[in-house]
Amino acid sequence: MREEDLHRVSPGDVVVVVGTLIVLASMFLPWWDSGVGATANGFHDWGWLTFAGLLFVVVVMVLRALDSSRVPQLSVSDEIAFVIGGATEVCGAVVFWAANNRSISGGVLYGVFIAIIGGTTTLTGGWVKRLEQHMGVPPQDPQA
Repeated sequence: MREEDLHRVSPGDVVVVVGTLIVLASMFLPWWDSGVGATANGFHDWGWLTFAGLLFVVVVMVLRALDSSRVPQLSVSDEIAFVIGGATEVCGAVVFWAANNRSISGGVLYGVFIAIIGGTTTLTGGWVKRLEQHMGVPPQDPQA
């Protein structure tokens, strides 16, 4: 990535990247504990839905960073794609929480809550990017 490209990064882009990194880190944290020593991370049960949302956001970000003339266009704007991806991340974590919190022994752990925070951050970043687009907020000027 060139230096000029880094200066075109908007605050919404930063929020999306931060949310994505939070969700990625949460996937490796414990999401569930049996109470007798067995644990599960985000790559189990409904955590896969969170991971699918994470992959979707990463793919959209990477494709948009490449040459845009050869990148396929989505039927929705990138901003809405980030909102959808963030909502999918949150949905997977919330359903995991609901599905695994009813067991007699064990329960959900902090990884689920961190994933919810990260997914909400990603979703918010998409919404901020949408507001920037509608308000005409230009990316940061490298000369400023």
